[in-house]
Amino acid sequence: MSGGVDSTVAAVLVHRAMGDRLTNIFVNTGLLRKNEFEHTLEMYRERLGLRVIGVDASERFLTKLKGVADPEQKRKIIGREFIAAFAEEAEKLQKGEARGEIKFLVQGTLYPDVIESVSVKGPSATIKSHHNVGDCRKRCLLRWWNRCETCLRTRCGGLEKT
Repeated sequence: MSGGVDSTVAAVLVHRAMGDRLTNIFVNTGLLRKNEFEHTLEMYRERLGLRVIGVDASERFLTKLKGVADPEQKRKIIGREFIAAFAEEAEKLQKGEARGEIKFLVQGTLYPDVIESVSVKGPSATIKSHHNVGDCRKRCLLRWWNRCETCLRTRCGGLEKT
């Protein structure tokens, strides 16, 4: 989880379907506001009832980003480090309490993010290249589940508990 709306919505929806069999990993990149990691982690656990492992990788991210000025290079570093931090924690979980039972990686990236991640033409086409998780799927050896990928936010707006 990134702490954003898309990954939070995906986590809540999957939690409704799977309950406590779902374990979320929330990675602190060091790019959040002051105390946002702690507050968001508390909100996930207390208000949303999610099982969440918080990974503070802020020093790792900030060290890799130090001195980098190019925005696209920063996005690629953020994406690569997010995948690495997530994968390391998932591997620990898989080898530990999950005993090899983790089968899926759930991602909440929406269609506009996918469009903006692919370079088709022009500089704006790489705005969200850090959303590319292909390496994470390979590294974690998990099946990828992202039913949100073809959603637009306007389509997801009216979800209610019935």
